[in-house]
Amino acid sequence: MHLPPHTLVDEGTDLLWAQFAIAVRGLNWTSDDNQTNEYVFGIPSVDLFSILILSDGSFLGCVVWMEYDEIAFIGMYIVVPEYRGCGIGSRMWERTLGRIDKGKILALRGAPAMAPKYAARDTPFELSRIRTNILSCEEMRKTCDSLNPSTSSVLLKSSLSPAQIEELLQFDKEMTGRDRHDLLVPFLAPSSSFECAVLLNAKGEISAWAGITSTGFEEYHQFKLGPVYASSLSQFAALTKSLISFCEKASSESKIVVHIITGTVGERELEPLLANPQNVEWPTLFSKKIDWRARKEACYVPHSCGVRFDA
Repeated sequence: MHLPPHTLVDEGTDLLWAQFAIAVRGLNWTSDDNQTNEYVFGIPSVDLFSILILSDGSFLGCVVWMEYDEIAFIGMYIVVPEYRGCGIGSRMWERTLGRIDKGKILALRGAPAMAPKYAARDTPFELSRIRTNILSCEEMRKTCDSLNPSTSSVLLKSSLSPAQIEELLQFDKEMTGRDRHDLLVPFLAPSSSFECAVLLNAKGEISAWAGITSTGFEEYHQFKLGPVYASSLSQFAALTKSLISFCEKASSESKIVVHIITGTVGERELEPLLANPQNVEWPTLFSKKIDWRARKEACYVPHSCGVRFDA
């Protein structure tokens, strides 16, 4: 296909962001989530690289990445369907590699069909893989009930005090091994697309937490569970069950997406219990070997959003 006149730009406009969000939702990536798409481009460490058609300024494709700690994580690399195969992707990729801090370790989550290509070029080291299950709300409720949910106190986002929000941010840092304040603070603000729950121990301290957010177009009625950091399936069940009603408010037919990451307690204990596996694996690839800081023995479900790797 002939590619019309276009230019490469390194910053997006509000119109481009809106067109980008539509393009991403149309792909129905279950690792994507609408909460991230709503706010992530206000984070200084997130960069956009896009292509515009000069004649009307419309969106053709982009690479989005986030630089944090030692990592540059490429979360989104897309070209609109009608212009795939025209060389746009290669141009964006080269421009992106030229802009990323040379001291960073390059990372990305590869689509199954493209992962071998990425591994052969710039990211040969595989850290983990993500597998997916999609359950109805009733299936998830039955799964939780079968796990003898913890009777410890559960608080939803709206019930958290400012001190408890700070405690949650610190707890997440202990679980992931990374300071994720810039990512999580907007998640914890009032929102119709995200809910979370924390579990309190006997001392009233946060001992586990879980989040859930919508993904894809509103009419999909699809929600992505994650993260869930807990010390037992019983805690997982209590937290997850408390979030099901958030999904049912949208529709009684809502679906819940559960990602499982290899090498974690979620793979060992939770995955065998879940219905409807999707039989697709998404590898996370790196340019160098990396120390995985997350507490794998507590990660039942990773956060797995578009700008942070797995945990």
